[in-house]
Amino acid sequence: MRVFIVDSGARIAPFGDLARDCDIGGVPLHQIQNDLFRRFGLEPVRVESVEAVPTGEARLVTFDNVFFTRRVLKSFLERHQGQPSRLALPAKSTFVERYSSLQNLAVEGPHALFDLWALPAGAVAKDARPCEIIYKERVLQIPVPPRISGSTHWTHPVTSSVVFHVRHWLHVLQASLLSIQIRWVDEVVTHPIWGASLVLRAALGFRGRFMWRLGGVANRYGRGVDVHPTARIEGSFLGDGVSVGPHALVRGAIIGANTVIEQAADVSYSVIGARSFVSKHSLLWGIVAFEEAELCMKGMQMCLVGKRTALTARATPLDVMLGRPIKVRDGDTFVDAGLAVLGACFGHDTFLGADVYTGPGREIPNGTRVVPDPSRVISKVPRDLDPSRLYVVRDGTLVPIE
Repeated sequence: MRVFIVDSGARIAPFGDLARDCDIGGVPLHQIQNDLFRRFGLEPVRVESVEAVPTGEARLVTFDNVFFTRRVLKSFLERHQGQPSRLALPAKSTFVERYSSLQNLAVEGPHALFDLWALPAGAVAKDARPCEIIYKERVLQIPVPPRISGSTHWTHPVTSSVVFHVRHWLHVLQASLLSIQIRWVDEVVTHPIWGASLVLRAALGFRGRFMWRLGGVANRYGRGVDVHPTARIEGSFLGDGVSVGPHALVRGAIIGANTVIEQAADVSYSVIGARSFVSKHSLLWGIVAFEEAELCMKGMQMCLVGKRTALTARATPLDVMLGRPIKVRDGDTFVDAGLAVLGACFGHDTFLGADVYTGPGREIPNGTRVVPDPSRVISKVPRDLDPSRLYVVRDGTLVPIE
């Protein structure tokens, strides 16, 4: 059977990249689609418009900005039973409720509808009925500081049945973060003996709870990886040539090839692109960075970072709006992102200097360079300073306090 992938024309601001070329979990979306279809013996055919899709044969139809997982496609192929069908997930699932913002989902009864159709010869999309896949999720309630976030817990669905209409940087961020758990499910399904050996090794351990022991052995390393003996790696994928320094922590992360993580850095639940650099003592939580990013942050979370972007120490993306919703730009308007915690998006080739603050949900255009206010930087030092007095910085020089 052939799969017709229609050009959506969707571009992701602020990057300007076509959605199909954006990395999801470190892999371009168009490659994810092609590899997945071929895995099920389907032939992907890319067309410029819906009108170019032939109707005289049984076929699957989707758009080039639709991300879905192996488990979703497998269940959809098994359940549509040759009838005109459209992919559906339970509208009341935690996943749909948690990640539906800006996806423009259609809802029909209990079904949230996504842009993947199975059509027999002669049928068209309007003939399709919802085909709800087999869906399972485990909902975690992760404690968060309530007076800062406005909630006692962060609700997270653990599932590998994930679908996104990728039309906003928020979706690139969310789908990439979910790709960590998706990749682990696929890894265990593909290598069951290896997965069983991890459980056995963790069971035979003697330090800490079982889950901590399992995390310590459940890692995938590429060739030439250099991990310092004092570093801690848990539940992570490290690409070829990755270097991890002393006392660093890498937990639940995907680290691209030839990335350097310096001493005492903490990279948790994040996807870091190839040839990136994480400086010493940086704290990254829930970060997605494209290739060649330079992350020298003392603390950031829930941010998307473009290619070759440099964020220096003490550049600070804020991620909460106390008592107010976080809004993101959608075209010419700002809309509620539906999230209590969200950082910023930094375009390709941007630079942020020290003491630069970025508001929650903001997006910085490609090539933007932001530095501290020069009037707050000491550039002129009078030669007759009195050590018995106190001074402040005004207009770049030291002025005594009267």
